[in-house]
Amino acid sequence: MKLGYTKCFLEVFLLLLDRKKDRAALRFLYRHTTFQNIHQGDTLFETNNLAANGKIIYVAKGLVNGYITDENQKQANIWLGRTGSTYISDDFSYIEHTFNILAIEHSTVLIIDKYEFEEGCAWYPALDALFHSYFLRNALTDVNNRNIFFRLQNIENKTRLFKRIYPGLYERIPAKLLMSYLEMDSTLKSGQNLQSGPVYSGNLSSNQWPSLFRESYLD
Repeated sequence: MKLGYTKCFLEVFLLLLDRKKDRAALRFLYRHTTFQNIHQGDTLFETNNLAANGKIIYVAKGLVNGYITDENQKQANIWLGRTGSTYISDDFSYIEHTFNILAIEHSTVLIIDKYEFEEGCAWYPALDALFHSYFLRNALTDVNNRNIFFRLQNIENKTRLFKRIYPGLYERIPAKLLMSYLEMDSTLKSGQNLQSGPVYSGNLSSNQWPSLFRESYLD
């Protein structure tokens, strides 16, 4: 299994980092990356587990749904992760929310501790460039697309935009989950006051992400 994880890691990061020039950065990143296979229908973490806090979650392969759950077990779906998608989790412990991932299809995710990665960025400029040019860019793209999507009230317009933002996913995700994204009112009735929030662009340091997430999704 370790050989399979190594192959997965190299398939992802040798396209982004130089095998020779960035060898030390690659070794650091590999040592601080956890690999997780999730079978279809399974969740990444146990219920009410805070293990996602402060993590960079990268979908190496597959299709997942990310959701937050409050103290009353009310759930709001906030992220569809495809191959190459990145989610940077906030620290929810003080606002009584937990984040989790459900595998829509069999998926492989890479989990990197955000604070350990920040330490690596200070040592290796290649990792700092990787964060800004790849991880953060991908995460911001998802936030921006979804902010625009949640602003729409007409379900026909939302359906058209969904198909454009998530090409090929309309037919792949379960109908109930699809409707939770298309019907904004049903999400609000679940008890989660998800705000559309601002659209962001430009460079942010990794320690600026928590405030970005809260402004985008939560009161």
